[in-house]
Amino acid sequence: MVDNESGTQSIVSTPSEAVAFVNSRFDTDDDDEPFSITEVGPLLPKPLGVITAWAAKKDDERTDGRTAPITIRPVVTDNATECDDVVLWDDVYVSWDHDRYTVEDGSEYRGAYSAAELSEILDEYAGDYEYVPEPEGSDSHTLPNPQELIRYGAQECANRFGDLDDDALLWLAATRITLALWRNTPVENWHAGKSPLHDGTMMRINAATTRIVRSMLSFDHVDWIAVGLAIVNPSRVLPTGQSVLEIGLACHNPDDPAHEADPREDLAEMAQGAISWGRRYRLHQKEFGLRTLIESLSAFDNGWFGAPSWGRIVDRFLTAVDDRANAHWRIHRDEPWFDEWFTNRPTDIADTTEFRRLLHAGPDLLSEEAAEWCVEGAIGYTCQDDHANGCWRCAIPLATESPNE
Repeated sequence: MVDNESGTQSIVSTPSEAVAFVNSRFDTDDDDEPFSITEVGPLLPKPLGVITAWAAKKDDERTDGRTAPITIRPVVTDNATECDDVVLWDDVYVSWDHDRYTVEDGSEYRGAYSAAELSEILDEYAGDYEYVPEPEGSDSHTLPNPQELIRYGAQECANRFGDLDDDALLWLAATRITLALWRNTPVENWHAGKSPLHDGTMMRINAATTRIVRSMLSFDHVDWIAVGLAIVNPSRVLPTGQSVLEIGLACHNPDDPAHEADPREDLAEMAQGAISWGRRYRLHQKEFGLRTLIESLSAFDNGWFGAPSWGRIVDRFLTAVDDRANAHWRIHRDEPWFDEWFTNRPTDIADTTEFRRLLHAGPDLLSEEAAEWCVEGAIGYTCQDDHANGCWRCAIPLATESPNE
């Protein structure tokens, strides 16, 4: 530890010694210690290693030669730097907060304060899943290598969406790229809080960005660096008529901590990130092939324009737009403002047929007022499931079994 004023250096070997050193730098009464140690419970291992050990133990308990029935995959998010969570197939997640594990199965959260307690909970799920052991020599505290992620992503795409045609795959990949290089960047900080970048504006801009990315994707060749730089180009004109830089400057407010960052610096960082991202994907393309790489980008549907669910979302939202009694409005219909808002749609979407055409073609084609009306109407919360096997959210029952089965 270093005292910045005097330059004095001290070597400490325990947290208590560190606290004592820090407290000695303050001119306080003997009984007044500004810093202290808060004791916490035992630090637990990250869940991937614990679950892998548990599954290996299950292997040893079996006598029929088969592997233990559970699949273990790290959770991977767009901004993940470490893999602290684990997904057990599609609907069971284990997260970790140093002294507690949380198991979520879609309807219930359960806590475990030791590896033994976690193992007891995992035993309840063991009969339903297939166990795939970790590759030999892998490090459970790091993200899987790109080979595992890309092939897993490509397989997930096939499992979730079946045989999407090339155009649909490229549109879906474009939504994911836009999310990573545009939406989940400092642009989200521009949009946050009190900002002229409203939700409806963001929907239009995201759609326009997705459209640009889609125009640059092909199964023949992709210039990944060019894709990234096109997204963050400060001169790119947005549906508002402003450039990317202009809208960033419009959101800039040095007196507001949420918007004090200089958007020019943000864009410079985003450009460096886009270049690094492009180089990485150029190498991935050589290693895995273009189709596998694009399929891996298409493993998730976030309900955006360009995703497979967008058509369902539009159709269900437009059904609600013409029906005040539709369940979609259950939260808003008793609000005093609702009737006037519901019956006074902006002029360009007053006709439902034209409204449907514009939404299917892309929300970047809407006016600012129309886009904001859609967001106020919670279009983003319209159910995107295909309802092939019913839907608990929409109260759609399971399909009746065929009498011949």
